[in-house]
Amino acid sequence: MSKRKSANHVHRYKKVNLSNTKDKPYYVYKCQKPACSHYLPVTLAEGTICECNRCFNPMLLTKAILTHSSGGPMTRPHCNDCVKRKKSDAVDAIASFLAGVDTGNKV
Repeated sequence: MSKRKSANHVHRYKKVNLSNTKDKPYYVYKCQKPACSHYLPVTLAEGTICECNRCFNPMLLTKAILTHSSGGPMTRPHCNDCVKRKKSDAVDAIASFLAGVDTGNKV
């Protein structure tokens, strides 16, 4: 009786296109760990536990991650804690001006 070696790690995914044609792409998540040949179709990925590509902690692939800002799944999924928010100095200055705080800038 042969035993299949089960995966003893949490997969870290990257989105790849397995289609031969550009007309109809077939996206899957491929595990990026060495010696792992695991593939998962993107359509079946919701609810799967994987590793964050930035902090390497386990996370759950949710609908929000699979329909990210571009409307499609992330190429390298990362958790909500690792999202880098862009915050402009101009936005801070306007917010402090409206709040009535003196920033020291003279006009």
